[in-house]
Amino acid sequence: MSHFAPPVPKPEPSQTPHVVALLLRRGLGVLNFVMAFAVAIALAVNISDRLIQGIFNPTHYFQYFTIQTSVINIVVLLIGGIFGVMRKNDPHWYSTMRASIVSYAIVTGVIYNLLLAGFPATDGYVASFSFPGDMQHIWAPLFIAVEWLLMPGRTRLRWGVLWISAVYPLVWVVGSLIRGLVGDGWFPYFFLNVTDMGIAGVVAYIAAIAAFVVGNAAIAVAVGRFHSRVFVGFRLDRTGI
Repeated sequence: MSHFAPPVPKPEPSQTPHVVALLLRRGLGVLNFVMAFAVAIALAVNISDRLIQGIFNPTHYFQYFTIQTSVINIVVLLIGGIFGVMRKNDPHWYSTMRASIVSYAIVTGVIYNLLLAGFPATDGYVASFSFPGDMQHIWAPLFIAVEWLLMPGRTRLRWGVLWISAVYPLVWVVGSLIRGLVGDGWFPYFFLNVTDMGIAGVVAYIAAIAAFVVGNAAIAVAVGRFHSRVFVGFRLDRTGI
């Protein structure tokens, strides 16, 4: 009678990578809460400083792209913190929104530091504290970009997200131009001022910034897709690809 050796059971895969991913996700979720709070404090300090100087105009202040995206960042980071702490993965709609936010954050940081940092405020405001500006134009954008690289559990996005990312900036530009041309004549940034820049100059700036927004969104989606494959490949993420 021949004897057959019993099959050797396959070793169970280690759960260590999944534990690492879960801890990373929970930690980044907590940091989302911290950054949302920091951005909110920066807005509060900036508004208070303007009120003290007697030059706070809410209809102007909340027209700035930086201010609007800061408010959006607070909401998105709070939602991201909740998902990061309570869920193992993000819903598709949130990953889509988050990719767009990465694009806006990079635009805010780059455009401000390259084009606007040396210009005085049109309303005469002189910041008493560097914290609000640094938070809105440096630290929040940097955190949003780095967190996109590291967070496990993100849905792998399709390239159609690029067009979604362009909707908000387009609406903001159209609203700003309408306000400046047929409203009170005020433009939030010099490159939208048709009177000073001319139509051709404004169109050129808008086209360049629009291309920058979509290009950043494309990079965010590409990084997200690559990130998803790498994390799944190393068993650091159970999200399907």
